[in-house]
Amino acid sequence: MILHDFTLVLDRLPEEAEYDILFESGCDDASPETRRGSLLLHFDREAPTLGQGISTAIRDAETAGFAVQAVETDDLVSLRTVAGRLGRSYEGMRLIATGQRGPGSFPAPLSGDGWALYSWSQVAEWAAEHLGEQEGVSTFETEIAAANLIVRARSMLRSDDERAEFTQLLSARAAV
Repeated sequence: MILHDFTLVLDRLPEEAEYDILFESGCDDASPETRRGSLLLHFDREAPTLGQGISTAIRDAETAGFAVQAVETDDLVSLRTVAGRLGRSYEGMRLIATGQRGPGSFPAPLSGDGWALYSWSQVAEWAAEHLGEQEGVSTFETEIAAANLIVRARSMLRSDDERAEFTQLLSARAAV
């Protein structure tokens, strides 16, 4: 077994007795932290893969009566953060992102309305390929970012039918 460390963001703060319920449901390998009205569980979980570790931790937290809202990640970044991580100026990165400089095909922002946020995993992969940057993204960072997106999507889907449809969508990628 491999030890995986990750953090789940739960939907609410527990009452005092619920800490025991979390522990008894299998979250005994997590350290709790409260932040902005949410409970974060920092796990050190043994599992064959990171995905299995996250899946079992979600199951354990949900067994205790909590909803998992996210997997904490540093993947969502501003262009200013991208520039800093790649050792470039903000203006230079802005020109690259808008296609006014560089090879083009810079990853699209994941948000809009004047404040663009990018996936660091996508940007770092693009920078390694197009700019020869050595600053890459580890498999761990990519898997954590993907897990976060899946958990967030899962929490948006209301019915079992909706979840089943999107589960098929996710597994369709594996079949290609």
